[in-house]
Amino acid sequence: MHTESMFEKLVTEDDYREALKRFIEICGAEEGTPESAELLKLISLLEIYEQENCS
Repeated sequence: MHTESMFEKLVTEDDYREALKRFIEICGAEEGTPESAELLKLISLLEIYEQENCS
């Protein structure tokens, strides 16, 4: 089982891909659940990674 703290920062492309896979797994999470909190964190981490690493 994944926890909200599983991803603190996305450093490598493999980290990014794992986070993206997890995002897809929980993208339908209901508001107020641990998965919805994880989803919001993943969105932020994915955006930061993309801004830093994608042109």
